[in-house]
Amino acid sequence: MAAIDRGKEIIKEAIRATQSGFVARIPVEDQANLAVFQRALRSADIQRMLVQKNLSVEFYIPESPIEQAKKLMLKFINEAPADIREIVLPYRSRDCADAQAALELPEVQAALIRRGITASIQRIDDQPSIIVASIDQVTSGELDRYLRERE
Repeated sequence: MAAIDRGKEIIKEAIRATQSGFVARIPVEDQANLAVFQRALRSADIQRMLVQKNLSVEFYIPESPIEQAKKLMLKFINEAPADIREIVLPYRSRDCADAQAALELPEVQAALIRRGITASIQRIDDQPSIIVASIDQVTSGELDRYLRERE
């Protein structure tokens, strides 16, 4: 029962956060959790909330990060102009391992070979690479100090 109660709370939070007339999309981890959420959805209090807000609920199992990276890579590869021979894919440090695993998948490698393209992963900093400063910050030297501290 605790799992169903927790599922109800998650559904209620999603309903509260969704605008009237829209669909509340709720990610679930796997099929077992999906069954729990579907049971929770059938409860009278949840159904009442859905009717009051004119909402529906949709559950989905999100794709793994590797699957997401694979789809993105295949899109880049397949949509690249004919004269492109190399693609450098920028990924944040925390996503590099998943991106590398996706790049090594047979489906991605086959697409690269078929198009005659090489691809690599480039690790990018989690620090912003664009800095916005006001004129006052530039003239006062505040921007220079900030840049020196980052080095």
